[in-house]
Amino acid sequence: MKNILNNIKKLTDSIEYKTQIIGRNQRLSSGVNNSRIGIIIGFIVTLIIVGIPIIFYKGGL
Repeated sequence: MKNILNNIKKLTDSIEYKTQIIGRNQRLSSGVNNSRIGIIIGFIVTLIIVGIPIIFYKGGL
């Protein structure tokens, strides 16, 4: 009986560890996707801020 309980404890520890790894991976993926969107928005805003004066002055002074 004790052997069966030890096997169940090992199994539950293994399942708990694997679910924590999966959760950590999902949070990391979500963070990367959110930062990617922020980088794209920053790039577009930079193009607008730099592009408008270039177009306005027709290529420079």
